[in-house]
Amino acid sequence: MAEDILISAVICTYNREKYIRQALESLVTQILPIENFEVVVINNNSTDRSEEEILNFRKDHPELNFTYVTETNQGLSFSRNRGVHESKGKLITFLDDDAVATPEFLKKCVDYSNQSPKLIAFGGKIIPRFVDGKPKWYTKYYWGVTGQFDLGEEEFKILYRGKFPCGSNMTFVRDFFDKYGLFNTNLGRMGAILLAGEEKELFSRVKSDEKDLVMYFPDLLVEHCVDNTKLNPVYLKKFCFGFAKGEKLEVENAPFGKKISRYLEFTIKAYGAMFIGQLYFLTGQFSKGWMLFRFGWWILIGLWFK
Repeated sequence: MAEDILISAVICTYNREKYIRQALESLVTQILPIENFEVVVINNNSTDRSEEEILNFRKDHPELNFTYVTETNQGLSFSRNRGVHESKGKLITFLDDDAVATPEFLKKCVDYSNQSPKLIAFGGKIIPRFVDGKPKWYTKYYWGVTGQFDLGEEEFKILYRGKFPCGSNMTFVRDFFDKYGLFNTNLGRMGAILLAGEEKELFSRVKSDEKDLVMYFPDLLVEHCVDNTKLNPVYLKKFCFGFAKGEKLEVENAPFGKKISRYLEFTIKAYGAMFIGQLYFLTGQFSKGWMLFRFGWWILIGLWFK
């Protein structure tokens, strides 16, 4: 029954036939009683075999509270907003379609909410699972690309640290969306277009007197599958352009001071990446240096010329 559903696990998917089944199977093994959670899958116009994989999963697991719908408006933010509307849980947690939740994940989400009933949102670690091996040039500067999110072993009030729950490990009390609204549909990925910024913009709406009600819990763990399709220069260039465009869109209608501040912030960060890339060169770490130099350069180009 709907009143028994304590948490809704929402997975929004687009062309992820390779990993969607694995993501869904990780929810079958949850230690939270099956009657206390539901799985909500939003298909955002996938053109591959994703739907076939999802329907086969539903057929194989009739015991699950399972909702499957298609969102025809293209974009991750549209899909997430549809997930909010379709879900019934008191808590809503978002997982990526190429993520794997640990067996205790949903129970810990419920437990943390029960222990701190004033919480409005929280998140935890996202650790990459390098399917094709970890590239030699990979460093912490690419965490945004692979979805890696690791702020250490201490739990804390995350918004005060300039961070926010993100990506494949963010959980909300349903009332959050009533108070602060839904995801900005002008931001976020749209099919193959790698826009970003929708999570950052959403949490920026949290009022100052409620910032301490958004937490980071290090033992809330999700693995994120990363393969070579995301670890090559073509994808990274596309990612940088999309990231820069998302930052520009977020401040498009902002006062001039805030807009120029955002441009300067990421210009400095881009030059910083290029500078660190040169330091890698000087220490003989050529693959790290060359990739990071290009990473900064692409963000700079995306910010000012795209």
